[in-house]
Amino acid sequence: MQSKKILASILIITGAFLFSCKKDFQPDNDNHSGDDRFANDPGFAEGLLLNGYAALPNAYSFDEAATDDAVTNDKLSVYPKMATGGWSISYDPVAIWNNAYKQIYYLNYFLSIADNVVYSYNDKSAPAAERNEFFKKRLKAEAKALRAWYNFEILKRHGGIAADGVPRGFVIMKTLPEKSPNWNLPRDTYEDCLKFILSDIEEAASALPDVYANKGPTELNYNAVFGAQNKNRINALFVKALKSRVLLQVASQTFITAPEKWENAAAAAAALLVPYGGPTGLSATGLNWWKANADKEILWRRDFQNINTREMSNFPPSLFGKGQTNPSQNLVNVFPMANGFPITESSQYNSQNPYANRDPRLKAYIIYNGNTINAKPINTTLEDPKNGLNKTIQSTRTGYYLKKLLQEVVNLDPKATTSAQHFYTIFRYTELFLNYAEAANEAWGPASDPKGYGFTAQQIIAAIRKRGGITQPDAYLNTITSQEAMRTLIRNERRIELSFEGFRFWDMRRWNLDLTEKVKGVSITAGQYTIIDVEDRLYKPFMQYGPIPNAEILKSDVIQNAGW
Repeated sequence: MQSKKILASILIITGAFLFSCKKDFQPDNDNHSGDDRFANDPGFAEGLLLNGYAALPNAYSFDEAATDDAVTNDKLSVYPKMATGGWSISYDPVAIWNNAYKQIYYLNYFLSIADNVVYSYNDKSAPAAERNEFFKKRLKAEAKALRAWYNFEILKRHGGIAADGVPRGFVIMKTLPEKSPNWNLPRDTYEDCLKFILSDIEEAASALPDVYANKGPTELNYNAVFGAQNKNRINALFVKALKSRVLLQVASQTFITAPEKWENAAAAAAALLVPYGGPTGLSATGLNWWKANADKEILWRRDFQNINTREMSNFPPSLFGKGQTNPSQNLVNVFPMANGFPITESSQYNSQNPYANRDPRLKAYIIYNGNTINAKPINTTLEDPKNGLNKTIQSTRTGYYLKKLLQEVVNLDPKATTSAQHFYTIFRYTELFLNYAEAANEAWGPASDPKGYGFTAQQIIAAIRKRGGITQPDAYLNTITSQEAMRTLIRNERRIELSFEGFRFWDMRRWNLDLTEKVKGVSITAGQYTIIDVEDRLYKPFMQYGPIPNAEILKSDVIQNAGW
């Protein structure tokens, strides 16, 4: 008892001492920057915005390994576990909820201080007032464009039919949270989330130029803010392309019943394609856009690097690669014959000589038995000790290796290793052409152009297949007259053209396709081709929509998507 009294006395004395000397124990200014720095340090303020840029994707995900298009031999990959029954509220490799909200916080922070920042001071060549306003206009627009990007990624990955039966998106964060925020904010409706995203898109598109370019020697203020030196910043073309992607995603949702949804999606794509020249403007070299960073096909890309990591991951073992991404027989089968007919409808197809007379894109995108990389033939038969089916831990599991997106000139031989230019393309025009074809077909059918854009869904697909090398005139395309048959062909062309660019996983879900189709491959020995089963796909119907992370459910009253 005496010891307790002594302890109590010590605590009372200590508390009194700390209270009486409170000012003496306040830490001095340690030179950490605070909010007051933003106003007069535009670079410091812009750093908030640049967080949003830094978090944009800069490499292909190869999440096709979680679909019917591919598997991987990478034992550490998250996608096999996800695709074979491991996807859960606690294990979600495609989640973006936490990271997206982190970026949205920074962007909202920037928008809250943007009007108070001094971006330019007077100099001999130009007064600051106009230039200041130009900077505010551009940087705020960039912030809203990036906020729209991250909000759409949340909507795409986590939006869906909630447990209460209501289509829901995310928790809209229009401003910075309060000092004592309410953590039990509900998920907003899907429609309200869409309106917020489109509002940011419209405001950003109206404030940004399509491309950054100098106006002339007398437009010094404009050139300083909107000049060519800013060509890697978000522009209006980026924002318009995002709008096309958003509206196509939304139009695909069966719970969106607005009759004009497909027309709106077609209009968003057409707004970019008409100035581009329609299908006549389609880049002739667009099949290999990843080999040239200035290809007309590219609308917006990340900066390029001279590296060889993509080849190191995906070259066959005989070329010193790890052979990680293995395209499926399922994907190989959707490449038509050179005359455009599906292999199931062509007498020219020979299952024991399956790659003869095929769509040239097959040779360009996938390494099959006998195909080449930089003139080096690749043998995938069971007799090959390195590249053959399942011969080593780095050999193919399907009988195929990836060729698309790789720079064939790269040499991985340790004695003479070389690198090549690589970059990640966020938007390219072929996606927009395919967006238009899908939306126009759903709105008006294959051959109708009631809005006068100058092209139809059928003409778009004809141009894409012609560039791909399919014999013209396209005899198979000319047989298609119904909306249903054109829908099948458009989806097939999208699967081919956008393969391994991160679309298939999400396209399957917005189209509500069968997610459980078993992945198949081919075993080749003694000249005999045998189709084999490679990997199951164990998705449940409710996995059409992704889950809200379990941590969010535990810490708040956010309602989960149905089934999870």
